[in-house]
Amino acid sequence: MLEKKLTEEELTEICEDAFVNVKEACMRLQERTKCSNEVVIGMLNNVAEFYVSQEIHDEGEV
Repeated sequence: MLEKKLTEEELTEICEDAFVNVKEACMRLQERTKCSNEVVIGMLNNVAEFYVSQEIHDEGEV
């Protein structure tokens, strides 16, 4: 993936938007499934691990 240089302001805005979107998705999941915070935390950890593995995979490509 090509990386774009972002200003601090752009990065802050993207991070804030992403946080709100992820939080809302987690809240909808909990409303629908009545799952615990631990389940949501596990799911978020799985997502984080996926992106970490993608980062490692991408670093191997030239």
